Amino acid sequence: MFQLNALFFYATIAIVLNAIPSGSEDPSRFVCRLQDPPNQCGEFCLTALMPLIDHIAKHQEQWKTCNLDNGLTKAKLEEIQGRQTDIRKQIESQEPSLTKSWKKIISEDIGDRINRMESKQLKMEGLLSGIQEAVTSIKNDIRRWRISQKFKLIGSKYLYIENDFKANWTTALSACKQMGGNLASISDGDDFNAIVSKLNQNESYKIGINDLAEKYVFISVSSGKKAPFLKWKPGEPRYNHEDQRCVTIHNGGMWVDGCTAFHKFICEADDNTL
Repeated sequence: MFQLNALFFYATIAIVLNAIPSGSEDPSRFVCRLQDPPNQCGEFCLTALMPLIDHIAKHQEQWKTCNLDNGLTKAKLEEIQGRQTDIRKQIESQEPSLTKSWKKIISEDIGDRINRMESKQLKMEGLLSGIQEAVTSIKNDIRRWRISQKFKLIGSKYLYIENDFKANWTTALSACKQMGGNLASISDGDDFNAIVSKLNQNESYKIGINDLAEKYVFISVSSGKKAPFLKWKPGEPRYNHEDQRCVTIHNGGMWVDGCTAFHKFICEADDNTL
């Protein structure tokens, strides 16, 4: 409607401009004296407005089509917006229940996973415990086998007497430990006599007794306590030099000898239940 009003406005202006003569032309030629407008000025008016009328007629159908298209587009947009609004309302109405359902699913899923993991962990711990027990048993069997190969029951203990290799006290202790034992201590007179019967005459054998911590206080290295039995040679213990702090057996008696001196030695097994 605004476009039609504008065109009529412009058409009126065009009529007025065409009706005004220029300075060089005869005014009576263009002036329409409107004593009888339909008859006097009809041809002139039609002549002046015809281009505009043709232009309006030409584009009127296009404007109608454009308006129609705009109306259809607007209707489509309104329909789409309406659908979007309905979908949004449906989503909003379902959101609490969906959220609750998802939380429940996730919670149950996590709970199931945790339970399965805990069950697997318990099974693995059981298997690991069984493996550890088996390994410990194998180690004990190996240790017993090594002891049985090296150590022999002499008196009340399983002992190993080294007759081929001589060592100082520290090296002898290390050798006994590598065999699964310790330098021997003597429990009583019966054990001492049983051991002496197996030793070579005129040879010294280191045992696991010393007074390195305190002079005259003789400690058994296998127990960490005072030696339960000592049988000294006459005049012993006698200290001719500071290194004489380790006990050896020689020809049926004990004396203090140099810890750095090299002698044969006697080992006892840690496990005396064989």
